[in-house]
Amino acid sequence: MSVSIGRSCFGLVAVSALMTGLTVAQAQDAADAESVQDTVVVWGTAVTSNSLYLGEGEIELKQADHLSDLLRTVPGVDIGGTHSVNSRINIRGLDDRNLNVYIDGALQTNYLYHHMGNLLINADILESADVQLGANTVTHGGIGGSVRFDTKDAADLLADGRMFGGRLMASYNDNAQTGFSGTGYGRFADRADVFVYFNRVDRDNFEDGSGRETIGSDGTTDNWLGKIGFDITENQRIELSYDRLEDSGDYTQRPDMGVLTNTAITGDILIPTEYTRETVNLSYGLDLGDAFNLSATYYMNAMSLWRDETSPLIPRSALVKREAEADNQGVNLLAISRLETGTVSHTLKYGVEYFDQELAYHPDLEAGTAPVEQEATSLGIFLEDEIGFADRLFIRPGVRFNDYEVTYLATGESGSWDEITYGLGGEFIIVPGLSAVASYTELFKGPELAEPFGGASAAIKIVNPDLEPQTGDNVEFGLRYANEIAGARITAGANWFETTLDNYIAETSAGGAAFDANIGTASINGFEASLGWGFGELDLLATWSTADFDASELDLSSVSTESIREIGDQLGLQATHFYEPWNLTTNWNLQQVMDKTTSTGELKPGYSVNNISLRLDDLAGWTGLSLTGGVDNLFDEAYTSHASRTGESFHPVFGPLVLYDVEPGRNVKVTLSKVF
Repeated sequence: MSVSIGRSCFGLVAVSALMTGLTVAQAQDAADAESVQDTVVVWGTAVTSNSLYLGEGEIELKQADHLSDLLRTVPGVDIGGTHSVNSRINIRGLDDRNLNVYIDGALQTNYLYHHMGNLLINADILESADVQLGANTVTHGGIGGSVRFDTKDAADLLADGRMFGGRLMASYNDNAQTGFSGTGYGRFADRADVFVYFNRVDRDNFEDGSGRETIGSDGTTDNWLGKIGFDITENQRIELSYDRLEDSGDYTQRPDMGVLTNTAITGDILIPTEYTRETVNLSYGLDLGDAFNLSATYYMNAMSLWRDETSPLIPRSALVKREAEADNQGVNLLAISRLETGTVSHTLKYGVEYFDQELAYHPDLEAGTAPVEQEATSLGIFLEDEIGFADRLFIRPGVRFNDYEVTYLATGESGSWDEITYGLGGEFIIVPGLSAVASYTELFKGPELAEPFGGASAAIKIVNPDLEPQTGDNVEFGLRYANEIAGARITAGANWFETTLDNYIAETSAGGAAFDANIGTASINGFEASLGWGFGELDLLATWSTADFDASELDLSSVSTESIREIGDQLGLQATHFYEPWNLTTNWNLQQVMDKTTSTGELKPGYSVNNISLRLDDLAGWTGLSLTGGVDNLFDEAYTSHASRTGESFHPVFGPLVLYDVEPGRNVKVTLSKVF
């Protein structure tokens, strides 16, 4: 490690001296719902996770312009990829291809191109992020966990009784990004509300901690979001939303690889690229109290990747404009019913998850060649009952029916797999403030569709008649503690886990055909812990996470396990202070990542990153005017996230390649916003 923990603790002193704080902010108390001043809330994201215990009802409220700002302080979670089109959420070494990621209830299952990420998410507009590490419930099908993002809407921002509101924001990062956004929202006729939002980010090529300038990061991201909500009755609401995020620019051929690899292969040649996500959500909520509470969502989620590869200077280029598309639609139904019989209570969760995905690859748009098409459908039906005994012991049995089907239209092949999985969880309150939790959940996953943008396997993929679904289980034990001692708030949490992945599925090829095969058993074990201390307006937090991946029983001779990126051991430290007389919040956080030797023998160097920031509300006495500033990567560390592309390799055409996707160096950020 090039920066010691002792040196990193200098950042704690710097916080008090520089009065910093962008990452964590505190909302203001409301005294008069009629005034503008008292209706202004921090434009941030509430972050919750089962790996970070802050006490009942407590959350972290963060401001972020990138997912890494939002989630990297959550133990067991990392964000890979420095390029805007290559953001990858990693939980315990598994990326989003093994997770269920939702935006406003819409499942984001997209695997278009192995050199790019599968998610396009604007952190600025998120109202909340709920990160569940591991499969601890049958209510979702992610074998590595789930992440639920919810965007802001008018109903929440106008909850104080106001009729209209808005926000303007402008930001500047010296390495190397600018942005602005505008938001307007209002309520009409007491029952209807409208929310409109636009955000633009302009990026240049950043410099890493070694002073090396990247290539192919210069581009623009636009995000439009519109919502219309209507309260049918006091306990029924319907909402329609449209969300479009468009990322475009002249990018490198392989955005997941570092500048050294890209220049070795293509020099300074860049490719016009457009990466777009569109999501339409229609949601309905019904609240009949304890008897029945229903959340229903129908969604259409489309993602497209378009590139102009007509430059004759691109190695191995077919001189074409090509595109890959994912057209998804699905339905999520979740109902909750509560009842009590004496000292025994029941909280029933039951519902349906249905997802349909159609992938299409257009190998030559100008020639009008027929697209290569594939389709997959998945269905999950679940029931889970949390049974409480005297409000002290809670047992949570659950059952889920899983059905999965694939069709490869190019080869006329189809296959289906189904499985019933079970779960059992529980919590025991040892004494008030201290409880023990445990869970056992069985896993199920079918084979992925072929990566469409590469084209080759999508055109020749067949179904392996001997393929078994990927199964296994996740076992967890934990302790939670929250109390107040001598005026200080103390919270602590610890969680031990072991995940077993049987019949691990990976794509391979033989005889001119691509197919999926079971390559053995893998396991992940480790733990996450957090310790919080708060007194008055000062909050301190320490976190630790470790995850060890055992791939010794996997046959890796002819397959790729690209979705496995081991992140190893990580320490997090954070200090936040709110200075009430000045409406000032300051923050310092450290991410200390240890050296990691992976199960395949790769050594990933450790690193230490400090971020400091401040937020000043009601600037110069102007109600609703806020100034945020800070410095990311304070000590200009040159490092690569363990969740990013790392290591070195030898290519038969291009020779030795250095793959490290090095993160940006020191970055000074300033944001000015006004809430009306």
